Amino acid sequence: MMPDLSWGWHLGVLLLSLGGLALLALASEREGELLLRRPVSLAHRRLLRCLGWPLLALALAVCVGGWFGHFGTVLWLGWLSVAAVALVFGIAYVPWRGEPAKRRVRARETIAASACCTSAGGRLGLYFLWVLLALSPLAFAWALWLAPVHPLRRADAVQGLVGPWTYRLAEEVQAAPEVLASGAAVKHFVLQLQGDGLAVARAWLRVQPPRSPRTAGMAFEGHHADREAMIAIPPSATAQDAFWLTVQGKDGQLHHAEIGMRRLSPATADFVEGRR
Repeated sequence: MMPDLSWGWHLGVLLLSLGGLALLALASEREGELLLRRPVSLAHRRLLRCLGWPLLALALAVCVGGWFGHFGTVLWLGWLSVAAVALVFGIAYVPWRGEPAKRRVRARETIAASACCTSAGGRLGLYFLWVLLALSPLAFAWALWLAPVHPLRRADAVQGLVGPWTYRLAEEVQAAPEVLASGAAVKHFVLQLQGDGLAVARAWLRVQPPRSPRTAGMAFEGHHADREAMIAIPPSATAQDAFWLTVQGKDGQLHHAEIGMRRLSPATADFVEGRR
């Protein structure tokens, strides 16, 4: 669940997806004639396609902008599936859905001819597929409810300035550092830099002030909008120490930001206090 983003965002994505698919359905020859109860000209079908695809693209852009690329794309596909199921059932049960007499006769003849070849198992399988299709929106809604919040979208994410960039930094998991078999304690962090991302060369994070560029800490990996790093928590660290974020621009200049340990990761501060 995404508590920091209102359900209005989800509703907006659903409506955009449903609107885009509905326009594309109207742009098809068969569904367009059924829903509009008249033939749709070629020019109108082209116009409907030109309106439908941008709505789907806008829904994707809203998801990526609100939940980042990796989860936003999955979220968009989920709401797209929900919209598609709703549209399929909506078209199947439109009140004026009726076939011309000749088409009905042909349908009855086809059904009668294939009835002897259709087994009870086949009919049950078809009903089962329809049930699965109807339940898929509920499954998606349940998975969405259980989905973890992206660290940078949580309320505990720290924001500030480092040089000309605005940063957003958060621990990946709100828990004590992981102790490896070697005895070293490590912690995973996620960073987002806003501004001229192309002007960023590298970014590092460490506990305690860096003494030189060579000891700036562990480097963040990933693209400019979403970087990740796993840093070591030194045995000498105390709860009064701070995390130091270092960002180097492509002009070679280094910029630093100091973030209190308890502010960024209370669990890490408790861990180092208990260790001492």
